[in-house]
Amino acid sequence: MNLKFKGGHELIYLELDRIKKKAKIATSKSFYKFTSIEWKMLFDKGKEEEQEKLTDGLDDKKFRMSLVLAMMQKGYVLQK
Repeated sequence: MNLKFKGGHELIYLELDRIKKKAKIATSKSFYKFTSIEWKMLFDKGKEEEQEKLTDGLDDKKFRMSLVLAMMQKGYVLQK
């Protein structure tokens, strides 16, 4: 699953593999070069286990929507 978010002048690219629970991110900090991050970094600090259990039961469409909503709360919108 590939997602692109924009917040102000910042772009965030995510590559996610839900089966292997692997995530990569590219931002201006990495000069938009993908770097691996821990799967738990997708969730709120201190709530990782709870949120991971909740999202594990979602299909891809609902999981994607949960990420979009979380990013919207941080000021980012999904780009097509």
